[in-house]
Amino acid sequence: MKKLILIFAGFCFSFSLFSQAPTNTELYDFNKSRNKRTKIGLKVLGGWSLANMATSGLMYNSSKGSDKYFHQMNLMFNGINTIIVAASLLPKEKNDQGLTKTIQWQSNTEALYVANAALDLVYSTAGLYLTEKAKTDVKNHDKFKGFGNALILQGGFLFLLDTTMYIVHKRNGKKLNTMIDRITIGTSGLGLRIGYHL
Repeated sequence: MKKLILIFAGFCFSFSLFSQAPTNTELYDFNKSRNKRTKIGLKVLGGWSLANMATSGLMYNSSKGSDKYFHQMNLMFNGINTIIVAASLLPKEKNDQGLTKTIQWQSNTEALYVANAALDLVYSTAGLYLTEKAKTDVKNHDKFKGFGNALILQGGFLFLLDTTMYIVHKRNGKKLNTMIDRITIGTSGLGLRIGYHL
């Protein structure tokens, strides 16, 4: 029994684990570049929203019929966008993440833009539905047409922005993939060796 314990103990001590993950500086720089790209996208959305609100705010009172409803929907839609942008820009950037967290953040960021792009298509589809409904609904013609055109415009812009941001983040993510590819796992004698190639 003592021999078995000694052999097992010897095996455990001979088990070597060598690990070199991407450096903290590399991960910090990658996270910083991802957050910078996200911030640029939010600023573009914020600029679009403020420009829409300013234009529709100026034209709302002088507009009639479907144009009035068009500007009304633009004001409401972009008011919500402005709140989202402001809330997203307030938190402090999280650049000092480990490898696991960095991979999660990158994956979540890409998935978020895909989900947003799908939602943008829903907005545009709802807009198309309302403009079609306006043709047969005399009572709500102006409202449906105005709201519908606004949703088509806003959904179309957001779809363009979100798909562009997805492509930007996907391309930037190749840097992270390169870091991960440099990690190798292999055996060294009775032990396991994990290496990171610089």
